[in-house]
Amino acid sequence: MSRPLSNWRIAWENRFYRWVDQRTPKAHTVNLNRKNLYTFPNLAGLVYLVIIVIIWMLGTNYQNNLILALAYLMISVFVVSILHAFTNMAGLTVKFVGAKPAFAGEPATFILELTATHKFGCDYLELRWPGGDTQLVTLNPNEPLRVNLLAHSKERGYLQPGRLLAQSHFPLGIIRCWTWLNLDAQALIYPAPIASEEPKHQASDGHQEGGSSQRGGDDFSGLRGYQPGDPIKHIAWKQYAQEKGLFTKEYEAFFSAEKWLDWNSLSLPQEPRLSGLCYWALQYEQRQIPYGLSLPGITLEPALGEVHLQAVLKALAEFNLPGATHQ
Repeated sequence: MSRPLSNWRIAWENRFYRWVDQRTPKAHTVNLNRKNLYTFPNLAGLVYLVIIVIIWMLGTNYQNNLILALAYLMISVFVVSILHAFTNMAGLTVKFVGAKPAFAGEPATFILELTATHKFGCDYLELRWPGGDTQLVTLNPNEPLRVNLLAHSKERGYLQPGRLLAQSHFPLGIIRCWTWLNLDAQALIYPAPIASEEPKHQASDGHQEGGSSQRGGDDFSGLRGYQPGDPIKHIAWKQYAQEKGLFTKEYEAFFSAEKWLDWNSLSLPQEPRLSGLCYWALQYEQRQIPYGLSLPGITLEPALGEVHLQAVLKALAEFNLPGATHQ
């Protein structure tokens, strides 16, 4: 189990990221240069420096020019590694192209376009969203490359993956060159489809062609012979007074032939109700049954097709979100 961050570390990270955001404000396209690239020795580089110091002390203590020459050579390699590590990522352009919607709990795909303007391209570039998996890419000079980078989602709405980490340990693995990119990127997350009771939607006139009926509604459907145990309020007293016999009135509820994802048809809390409507939207689309959506404040007429399905899922994902607009 991961240990919680201490207060001082959280405060330091917040202050650091505010400083980073001032240097690299949120944007769809970011060019990497000296203003947003950082270089520093990694753990292997620090060990390398310690070895240089030890060798230099041995050469000085024993006045051995060969050992001193080795120390100076290693220092030169270290300095050259800094320059190559920076040059490898300098001039790189990162552009957010778009994002593919996903269901809550599934990874969302963010599409990035990378272009290396340096004549040698960019080698062994690592990309990662916070808490996500690292993807390793190599870029040829002036050849745009599209990368699908995954970010895990937890709940419906709009997922903002956070700052993109781009780093490289090229060429010798002793210098780390990195940056945190604050891309203006977000992905739409649909409710997780969860099986529930099928929603019912009553037809406006109660007798639409192809509709279904169910006993126990409010619409009078006819008379039948009285049976012991029938409710007294359903007895046809008028016919009985006319000495036509004892009859019982029957009532039915008629339902629309078209399927409706009706908000009021499910008695569940908000999120499970949205998940149930999402599940049935996918089922109706798969079975090619026309379906509509009825939410408080929004109604989509019954239809079929990928465009209609995306409109329904988008409405479910944005339901009751602050600032969301339904189109």
